[in-house]
Amino acid sequence: MTALRLDRVRFRHPGATRDALADVSLELRGGEVTWLLGAPGAGASTLLRVAAGLAPALTGGSLEGVVTLDGAPVHDGRQPCAGGRIAVLGEEPELERSGFAETAMAEVGFAPANHGWPRERILAAAAAALARAGAGHLAARDPRALSAGELQRVLLAASLALEPAAWLLDEPGATLDASGRAALRGLLRAEAARGAAVVVGSEDADLMLGVADRLVLLGDGAVAADGPPAALLAGDSPWDAGAGSTAVAEVARLAARSSDDPRLGVPRPLTVEEAVTRWR
Repeated sequence: MTALRLDRVRFRHPGATRDALADVSLELRGGEVTWLLGAPGAGASTLLRVAAGLAPALTGGSLEGVVTLDGAPVHDGRQPCAGGRIAVLGEEPELERSGFAETAMAEVGFAPANHGWPRERILAAAAAALARAGAGHLAARDPRALSAGELQRVLLAASLALEPAAWLLDEPGATLDASGRAALRGLLRAEAARGAAVVVGSEDADLMLGVADRLVLLGDGAVAADGPPAALLAGDSPWDAGAGSTAVAEVARLAARSSDDPRLGVPRPLTVEEAVTRWR
């Protein structure tokens, strides 16, 4: 089973006076969706870049510790070296597209072509990936003419085509509408079921609840808590770290400030259904 490991990792951005990641050790396991949650600046985005081998290889900065995918380093000090085994996607789709493709189909096939796949395999894989991402109808469209949400679906398909061993996604739902978010949730679960290690940095608790198997709560570049998402979100840990919880949990927390009703206390309801059951 795939394992992406960070062993005593410290990372400091160029010119910074403090570490962005401070002695982080994590095993990100295949078959699981791991959710990284923290307040802005807690280190989730940096952790994803380091895990992908993009920092410090492409961003600069200083790195201590070891990051491996199935025992092999993800960077050699100069550049990422995990090939197509790690899929990386950020929250700004326009910054992620290749810039060379004239159709969505070509965008999805760009990375496989760089890996030397034969044309027939590329076309089949690209068509299947676009369909899985709910973007088959965009195959002939120019990526430059797509909305941010449409382009995000195409970029998800581009990663799907490679069947990566690990996914590292930073706020992947930020540009997606309701149907796109539903498709994303299904994709994350399906990739974990395939055996991939799926790691998602997101402040959107309503998106990730019910999808993630594991929640890693970050604070000041370190792991503040690690456990089942529902259990952590229903307590005070996410608020103590400045990360927050679901919209319903936030309502309960605010209401509890002006009431001693025990139904508003911890553990807090996380969904509308839980709130209705408890409060009616």
